[in-house]
Amino acid sequence: MVELFREEFESFFGVHQVETLGDLRLLSVQELNDHDAVLLDMELPEGAVGLEAIQYLKSVGLRSPVLVLSNDESIQSRIQMLSNGADDYLWKAMDPVEMLVRIKNAILRCQENKKNTEPGLGSLALFPNQITAYLSGKSLALSKIEFHLMLILIRNHPVPVSLDELKSEVWKLPSLEIGTINTFIWKLNKKLSEWEFRIAKLGETVALHSKSIE
Repeated sequence: MVELFREEFESFFGVHQVETLGDLRLLSVQELNDHDAVLLDMELPEGAVGLEAIQYLKSVGLRSPVLVLSNDESIQSRIQMLSNGADDYLWKAMDPVEMLVRIKNAILRCQENKKNTEPGLGSLALFPNQITAYLSGKSLALSKIEFHLMLILIRNHPVPVSLDELKSEVWKLPSLEIGTINTFIWKLNKKLSEWEFRIAKLGETVALHSKSIE
């Protein structure tokens, strides 16, 4: 299927082919999110694991749209895939031009939605308008202070943020006790134990550090 559509698709997109679900799992969250969209063939070489692939991509916090490509045009299959997070459902007999239009539309919708969110970091995404957060695609309960603390740290990453700036911007209290900040950092690191980064205080600054290089 890749070879069949490659010429049409490569007129508009760079195409990165992944053969199996196992190969897909080898890509980091950042590598996945570097792609504008993911198009999944429902009949992957190791069997019909398209639904599993969708669920995996959503669970790791993929923010790009996922479209599925299938021979099955039944309403039941479409509903199953769409209800599990697919952004659109394409069938293999569809004209390639229509496929391209659907893919472009999915990407544009996603980009429009991203205007209301911070870029996020790794598998963590923040939505300032709603003061909500998602870790690996799952809702994460943060207080307003925790949310704004994370927002500032992510916006400034990889540059450390001074304690004075945090006191002023997050708590609005320039004389805040350091013990309070330490408590918030400890609680956040506990809530974010599955995140790829941890919050660390070094001297008079606070920064995010990748767990993979510690």
